[in-house]
Amino acid sequence: MPPCQAETEVTKRTAKAPIDCPAKGSKLPAITPEELAKHNKPDDNWICIDNKVYDVSRWGASHPGGQHLVENAAGTDASAVYHAFHTEHGSGGRSHKILKHLPHVANMVSRPQSKLEKDFDEVRRLIDEDGLYTTDMNYYYIMAVWIASLLLSTIYLVLTAETNVGALAAAFVFGIFLQQCAFVGHDTAHNGITHDRKTDMIIGVVVGPLLTGVSTAWWKRSHNAHHVVTNSVTHDPDIQHMPIIAISPEFWSKGAVFSRYHLKWFVFDAPAKFLISYQHLLFYPVMAFARWNLYIQGFLLLLNPAIKTEWTRVELCALASFWTWLSVLSSCLPTPWMQAIFLVVSHMFAGILHVQITLSHFSMPVYHGATYKAPPGEEFVRQQFATSMDVKTTWWNDWFHGGLQFQVAHHIFPRVPRHNLKQVQIRLEKMCSRHSGMEYKKVGWWEGNFEIYQTLRSAALKARASKTVDFAESEMWKAMCAEG
Repeated sequence: MPPCQAETEVTKRTAKAPIDCPAKGSKLPAITPEELAKHNKPDDNWICIDNKVYDVSRWGASHPGGQHLVENAAGTDASAVYHAFHTEHGSGGRSHKILKHLPHVANMVSRPQSKLEKDFDEVRRLIDEDGLYTTDMNYYYIMAVWIASLLLSTIYLVLTAETNVGALAAAFVFGIFLQQCAFVGHDTAHNGITHDRKTDMIIGVVVGPLLTGVSTAWWKRSHNAHHVVTNSVTHDPDIQHMPIIAISPEFWSKGAVFSRYHLKWFVFDAPAKFLISYQHLLFYPVMAFARWNLYIQGFLLLLNPAIKTEWTRVELCALASFWTWLSVLSSCLPTPWMQAIFLVVSHMFAGILHVQITLSHFSMPVYHGATYKAPPGEEFVRQQFATSMDVKTTWWNDWFHGGLQFQVAHHIFPRVPRHNLKQVQIRLEKMCSRHSGMEYKKVGWWEGNFEIYQTLRSAALKARASKTVDFAESEMWKAMCAEG
């Protein structure tokens, strides 16, 4: 049995009360998935990793990725998710050391692996052995030069602008700068550049809050949840946009949905019905102004004492620096109108990023709960194939998508550097072709946008025909009151 004593910084932060471990040398019970599923609450949280069951009830708050991720996995076999996010590369191996200090309370009853599980294990092994986790730093050196040139070009265009056209040109370049920095920030959030958590975090703070005003802590917290529970109506924050957008009637079929991420109810009331009924027309205007919401969300998270975040003061200082230098730069434009053009248009152009983010998921199926329904051991892989799709690109426009065009490959192997994702895509396509009921979906940019429009319009028409409810009359409220 592993010792109970904590020897790492993370395990030192475990809850105040001592954790009871089975006696050294004692025989651990073998439990079934049904028995494991009973321990699915924050204060009674058992998680299986590689057939070993750990009690993480008192440790969840110390999870570097956030307690919500541990709670999402409560009572399940999280082996595939664990290995996707905790590789042996760089500082990723620290997680294996932490496991040794968590209470190992049981083992799973052994079962034969399915063909898909064996196939996926082999693909994962070969991706590692073939060096696809290795980063070509020259790629990122060139990326740094590209981003620096965009920033310097923005400054030059602002300082030399004398007309509205000049302000528009500066806004266009600055919008590309914001988009391209976001892609690098996305890479760092997955420790996908140096694979060292601290180093990637430093890079992330520079391209995130300092240069673009987006909190790295907020992005990681939200985005990691999205990866683990992709397209879950109840758990995925990336599709929880009521009362403005709802991609499926599943959001209002029972009158309301409780978000396990935001910890609040989304109710299908009159305002929600009105907005959702026209969401296919509102989508692109909303995306054009969505970036301003990211700024607000970052401050709300960092200033929330109930949620633990890393490098909070550093991020707040970086955000303050961003708004300072952006305000000074904008003030260099001759007129208030030109300043407004620069700020508004640049952010509208950067809104393309939000379309890119939604493109791979909004038109895909949704489900309820934290676990996708699939044969045991296949949940994570089948979930990602079912809820994500890639965007077809060629060599000349790959740069514009920043790795998001390989969304399926990225979701299954989030720590593989983006310049290697094409190779991952090829291998996963071959694997997918060998198993029934699985599709590796790829669409073109315009086709993907049309699919989003169709999905939103279909949901909008159903919303128009649906009745609004007072929350007190909803099926959710009745269930909470044991009335139905």
